Order: sequence, then structure tokens, then C-alpha cells
Amino acid sequence: MLAAPAALAESDGSVCSGAPLTGSVVDTTGAIIPGATVTLENGTAVTSDSDGHFRFPCVNDGSHHLQITATSFANQSLTVQAPLHKALNAVLQPEAVETTVDVAGTDATQNNSATNSGPAQTISGKQLSTLADDPDDLLRELQQLSAASGGAPSNATVAVDGFDNSEGTTHLPPKSSIAYIKVNPDLFSAEYRNPPFGGGRIEVYTKPGQSAFHGALFATNSSSWMNARDPFATSAASIGKQRYGFELTGPIRKQGSDFSLNLEHRSIDNIGVVNAITVDSAGNESQIIQDVPTPQRLWVGNARVDWQLGPKNTFIASLSTYNNDRQNVGVGGTSLQETGYERHDYDTNLHLTDVTTISPKIMHEARVGLEWDGQSYTPNSLAPQVSVAGAFTGGGSTFGQFSQRELDAEVIDDAIIQTKNHLIKIGIQPEFVTIHTVATNNFNGTYTFGGGVTSSGATITGIQQYVNALNGAANGSPTAYSDVAGNPEVDVFQFRNAIFYQDDWKIRSNLHFAYGLRYYTQTAPTIVDAINPRFGVSWSPDKNATWNLHAHAGLFSGRSSAHTWAQFLTMDGVQRVTSTVYGPTCNGAFDPNTCTPLATGTAIHSMRTLQPNIPNLFYDIENLGFSKTFPKKFTLSADYYIGQMWHYWRSENINSPLNGSPTGPRPGPADTNIFQMQASGRGYANVEFFGLTNQALKRIQFFAGAVRVDVVDDTDDNPFFVPQTTGVNAGEYARRDNQGLWQVFGNATLNLPGKFVLSANYNGQGLAVYNITTGFDNNGDGDFNDRPQYAPSGTPLCSTNPSASLCGYATPWGELVNSGGIGSLPRNKGVMPWTFYLDTNLQRAFKLTHDAKAEHPQTLTVNVRSSNVLNHMNVTSVGGVLGSPLFGVPYAADNGRRVEFGLRYSF
Repeated sequence: MLAAPAALAESDGSVCSGAPLTGSVVDTTGAIIPGATVTLENGTAVTSDSDGHFRFPCVNDGSHHLQITATSFANQSLTVQAPLHKALNAVLQPEAVETTVDVAGTDATQNNSATNSGPAQTISGKQLSTLADDPDDLLRELQQLSAASGGAPSNATVAVDGFDNSEGTTHLPPKSSIAYIKVNPDLFSAEYRNPPFGGGRIEVYTKPGQSAFHGALFATNSSSWMNARDPFATSAASIGKQRYGFELTGPIRKQGSDFSLNLEHRSIDNIGVVNAITVDSAGNESQIIQDVPTPQRLWVGNARVDWQLGPKNTFIASLSTYNNDRQNVGVGGTSLQETGYERHDYDTNLHLTDVTTISPKIMHEARVGLEWDGQSYTPNSLAPQVSVAGAFTGGGSTFGQFSQRELDAEVIDDAIIQTKNHLIKIGIQPEFVTIHTVATNNFNGTYTFGGGVTSSGATITGIQQYVNALNGAANGSPTAYSDVAGNPEVDVFQFRNAIFYQDDWKIRSNLHFAYGLRYYTQTAPTIVDAINPRFGVSWSPDKNATWNLHAHAGLFSGRSSAHTWAQFLTMDGVQRVTSTVYGPTCNGAFDPNTCTPLATGTAIHSMRTLQPNIPNLFYDIENLGFSKTFPKKFTLSADYYIGQMWHYWRSENINSPLNGSPTGPRPGPADTNIFQMQASGRGYANVEFFGLTNQALKRIQFFAGAVRVDVVDDTDDNPFFVPQTTGVNAGEYARRDNQGLWQVFGNATLNLPGKFVLSANYNGQGLAVYNITTGFDNNGDGDFNDRPQYAPSGTPLCSTNPSASLCGYATPWGELVNSGGIGSLPRNKGVMPWTFYLDTNLQRAFKLTHDAKAEHPQTLTVNVRSSNVLNHMNVTSVGGVLGSPLFGVPYAADNGRRVEFGLRYSF
């Protein structure tokens, strides 16, 4: 998206007839300087953006004087002759050497890169300070902004100081340590892997130290009396959050090195609301609503050292740590407290960066990152799990005793070469991941009551089946019992590498063409065919550059993560044997602790295999867009993406029974399900984005946008997704589970009288979908995802004739039956209610030091923040099992309104 240009007119009021003047502000090492002020002799000033770029849209021909200032750098005066046919490179000398500078400005504009598309923005200064302090709320706000690219918010890639969360360990550093954040930068650049609507990109950059000692102490408090009761809770419960910590920064030596430290602790008290239906042996149903405490204790720390090794070389080392303990994870909705578990997560990152200015036109960046992380689960119960479809889940957690340790090492080495008309970036990104997992997943066993068809041909629900089981009556055998036995240890080593070339070619001052090539390869599993060309063009047709038109096209490839491969290996059929018994019987009344289901029926074993020479997933994406800057710096932008995906990975049972009976004849080995991961999936997409922003108004700055995301595939974006029937794709093409058709989002900051600042962040999602299932396996292929069928004409309703051999249920999609119908309901036909979050923050800074020249000015900042201030019920789960007590009924929702007060003392 084109940066909002600075208005420029001659002092006598005449219209400028010159050309744009652009450039970059860097320090002596070549490191960018965002927030620098560049002033022309007539007083017109602009601010360098997060990439260090500045731009005057129209400067008359002739000689001009520029004055450049930035905090902690010596002022620089330059004389330039316009028109200047190349970008100006302004180098500032440090007063005391620093690698980056203060980013307290509020400018959130972008540069005119031909790889920019859609709603790219940079968040810093006051705009950054208004975002949430809570790590979950902050991540949610950033993810929702990144969803403007068309990707699901949870799929956003988060990078900290250039290092990606390559295996999904998304932990943000303390907000107080963040200098600025870039959302969706240059998504078509060959430097990046993710396709735009495959997940946006969030780049977080931390602050360097300062030349003088400064610090802060801060604390926030949110008590239960401040907060709203959760939508399905029985009481306000003990809900609250306390956060406190400190930060310190300063020099290590007089010149050439500095440090920064941040440490904070959070105590978060929340609840998991159980909203389930249970039943006794007499068939009496009762609703269980419980508020189960889910406390969380979290430590986050960050340390950074910047060291000047010479006039052209800077070394940066940072260490971050994250430790999180949570209780009763997994409890809520239809999952009872006994199914929960205690979870401990830790994540430690060591990042080393060396930046060398080889010459005025060549800069080399070398980064090495080491990440140690892991998690462990301790279940509340080791008993077998009991799942009654659409009603409740009890017993122990299927995770069992679980632990995982991971080491991730990555190297990022690139060179930036600037010529008269080209900005070239070449890089290599090797990485290896090693994971050691001890996973007793489903070693305790699971009984599933999904309902089914009785021997007389009548259809019963899962809860009716469970009542029969409690009484030891006919038609009371569980639908199935499954468990895993064998060696719980799984080890994975994965190596991956990418090389890229990206060139931003300035054909003319108002016309840029970008082209690049990316190649990716990996092991475990082997991928060698990922060659991705990328192209982009950006054109400003008017002299004042108020219009920007851009177009892009490119190929993007998928990646199989090491965690996906570890999950694949847990069902190898050799080290770990997965067994399922259909209709196991117990002697007398059902008791999960005394039944011996593997001795009462034929065990069906399941295993996973990989398609030989499996090709990689490819996305083909094209983009058209524009931005228009109006007077007062209102900028309107819109983007349209189309794309298709092929070789999408999914799993099919290539050894399904031929007659629909689990013990029936099969193409291959008897009584064996072989789920082959194969590249047989396809998908299509079109995405439209609309946005309006203004970050230059005195009283209010805002960004507002909406994106319509219509991504349809037959994989649900999951390599372990299994189609309902092997070899049949009817009804499988659908929008992805929980992917909203509409995303709306934005933020605003209002400067109030009395130096109060009010800010708001909002995001919403509409028309997300979920699947409608029967809860049992009609075709015996080992996957309990079968969808209902349309009822034949004249079929009675189960509500009026429950004893009929075939009865149906009235639904928004017509009358449906669990089996014996005509055709199947297509996938993901359920539609979730709209979600809407509005987070607000009101703050006021009080200056405690009145001497403007004081080396250690003291400030006290007071704020009150609220998440979900409207207390909107944001539903997260709706019953999707046909005929179950909760069918079509919302039964779980996200947090209600949360309020917290904060104090921050800075010196």
C-alpha cells in the first residue's frame, strides 16, 4: 500500500510542478532509522517510516536544503539538486552509537514497494501503547489485523527481530520491550513463504538500549468485581489478572554498546465453563453447568545487548524466556472437569545478529537463532475417556502423560545491494528442528457413544445408547472403543532450507517492478519441488502520488512442519498400535474401568502411510489493488485476490471395507485401516479487502477495514482430514471450519482534552462454518465424521414418532436422518453466530519532572483498559451432532468483559 504522502506547496501558494524526492535514513552501520524527521528549507517535514524511508511527493527543480534529525543522532544537513534520479541515502552519525532509534512517532505509513499489497501497516509509538498488555489479547488484536490479507487469524506467522515462529510457538515479548510492529509487509516478496490468505505476517521488533540509563516499573490489576460474568457461567466466579514488572536500559560503556532488560509476571485467574448434558440409568437428562477455575501463571523476560564492533559493524544479542503454568486445560463446553490436565510450557530463544556495511551500497546481515522449548501435560484422571456425542465427555484426558522437548536452530544470511535503480536482496534460510516426544495419547482408551442403527433398524442417539449401556440392556454397547499401545517415544529430526532472490526495480520514479524467486526444500518428509517465482508492479500515475495502483502474481508452496510429522509417526502401526473395536460388550452394566473391550470383539488396527513421492502443495495467487490519498491524508485502499491450490495434502483410507462393515472384505490386509497422506486435495479462493486510514489528524488517528474471505477446499486445511467416503468427493468442497466469510477490524486513537488518550481496537468475524455429523461411522472406514442424509419423503419426525424404524430431524437444511436417507448433507453447513470484540483503553501521562532538559525525566502513566467492553457473547462452539440434546445450540463462548487498571512509572 502506498504511503500517505506529505502535502507540499511553495511558500507563495503556487502549485508544485517538480518531481518526488525519496530516500532512506540509516546510521553508520547501515541500520535503518525509523522516526527520523526530514525537513525542507520551507518548513515542510516528513517522518521516516519503519523501513527508514521518507518521501516528498513533489519538490520543485533546483537546489534544496534538507535538515535531518533523530533522537540520539547528530543532526545532518544536506544539499540536494532536484530532480534527483536516485534514492537519497542519508547517513546519520551517532551522538552515542546506537543501532536503532526512538520510535515514539505515530506515523504508520508504508513505502512504495512493488511487493506491498493490501493493508500493510506499521504500529509504533502512541498507537502501540494503546494495544493490550495481556499477551493473549495483544496477540488476538495483531492476528485480527493480519487477517486483512485473507488468512485465518490463528494462522498468522509471528516473527521477532527477523526470526519466525516456524513451529507455531507464538510467544510475544513483553510489550514494553517492543519498538514497533509491522503487519503484513511485502507479502509477495520472495523472502517470505506464507501465501497472503494462507496466514498474514506479524513482524515484531524490540527496542535497543539507550545512551543514558532509563527504566520503568509497572503494575496492573483486574479483580473479579470489575469483570462481567462469562456467558454460560453460573456466577461471576474468581476472574482477575495481576501484572507487574520492570524494564531497564542504558550504556555498557561510554560509547558503542548498550543493553535493555525487561521482566514481567502475570497471574491470570479465569474459568472454564462446563455446559453439558448428563443422564442417569433411568434416562433422566440433566444439565451440568460448572465454573471450573483455570488459573495461569506466566513469566516473560527479555534481555538485549547491542555492541558496536567497528564503524561498519554492529553485533546484537538477545535472550528471551517464557514460562507458563496452567490448570484444568481443556475443560469447558461439553468436557467435564475430570477430562482436564495441567500444562506447563517453556520457551527460551537466543538470537545473535551481525550487521555489516560492506560499502555504501552493500549491507550484509547474518542471524543465528537457537530456540529451546517444550511442554508437559499431567491429566486430572488416567481413567478411560467416555464420549457421548453431543452431550458430554468424561473420564481422563486422551493426552495422558505427555511431554515434548524441541530444539530449533536457524540461520538467516542475506545481502542487500542498492544500485541506481535496483534494491536487491539475496538470502539463504537453513534451519533444523529436533523434537523428542513422549506421548501416551489415548493409551487410557476411549469409549464412544455415537448412536446408530439397532438390530431392528431403528435409529438411536448417543445418549439413548448410553442409557441402555448403564442398564446392561440391549442396544447399549458403545459404538466403538479405541486405544493405543506400544512405545510412547517419538523422535523427529527435520532439516529445511530456502534460498531467495528479490529485486525491486525502479523503472521510473513513479513506477516500480519487483520480481523474485524462492526455492524451498526439506526432509521428514522429503520435499524438493518447491520453486516459487513472484512478480509485482506498483505505479503512481499522478504527480503528487496520491494514487497508487499495484498488481501481483506468484507461486507459494506449503511446508510440512516437524510437529505434523511427529503426529504422523504416532500412528505408525509398528511402534504404536492403534486398535478399534466396534460394538464392544461389557458383562452387565457399563463400567469403563472394568470392561475388557479388546477381548470382546475383532480389533481393527489403524496406521498412517505417506503417498510415494508426494508432491508439495502449491498456491497460485494473483492480486490487483489500489490506494488513494485524499486531502487531510485520508487514504482509501482496496485489494482483490484470486487463487487456486493443488496438491493439497489430506488423508484417505485406501483400505476401506468394501461392504461398509468394519470386519468386511478390504482391498488389502484384513481388519486394517491404512490412512494414506496424499496430495489429492484442491482448493479455490477469492478475497476482497477494503480499508480506510488516517494517521495524520491532530485529534484522532484510525484504521478501519473489512475483508471477505471465500476459500473453498476439500481438505479443511488439515493434512489429517479424512473425506467421508474413500474415492468419493461429493459434498467435500466447503469453506474451512471456523473460517469466517467476513472479517472486520480496526483501531482508533482519540486525543481528548486534558491530555487524556482514548483508544479502541475492534475485530469481528461473521458467517464462520462448522460441520454437521451423526457421531458414528456408517461405512466402517474408521473415521467418525459421517454426515447426515436427507430424509426420504414421508419420513416421520423423531420428536413425534421416536420408535419408528426410520425417523428424521427438522433442521435449517431440511429433514435429515442419521442413515437410510438419500444423499449426504454437504460438509460445513452449520453457520456460527457473529463474534465481535471491542477493546478500549483510556490513559493519561503525568510529567513528574518539569525540566524539559532533564536527563532522567520522570513520568507516571495511569490507564484503565477493557477487553470485550460491550460484553458481547462471542460463541465458540455450537452443537453439531444430529439428534443430540445440544444440536444447533451454542454451548461455549469466549470471555466476557474484562477491566483492568494500570500504573507505569518511568524514569
